Amino acid sequence: MGKFIWKTSLLVLLLFFGVILGMQFANQNMKKMQGYEDPRMYEAFTVKKEGEGEINATVLGKEVSTGDIEKKKEEMEEWKAYNALSSAGKGISSACTDIFQGLAKLISDE
Repeated sequence: MGKFIWKTSLLVLLLFFGVILGMQFANQNMKKMQGYEDPRMYEAFTVKKEGEGEINATVLGKEVSTGDIEKKKEEMEEWKAYNALSSAGKGISSACTDIFQGLAKLISDE
């Protein structure tokens, strides 16, 4: 089962990379055919390095910078501190475990 998931994940990642690469090539060739620069036609994926370690990437027209990533990282740390669904799931899981262990003990003792 683990090999299947690994192979499937790798295949999906490879196909996604191929789609992004194909979009990039199609965009470049459309610009060549058009003959002039149109600001509405953005590239599929670009990475630009700006001063003092600041890296900006553009994925499908949306900008992502290292500052944005740091903000999202802080938000994720806050979510990790307390997640209501996670704690509820852990409680339900432990309750089910206790119930089934008790049932198994009852059955095995008889």
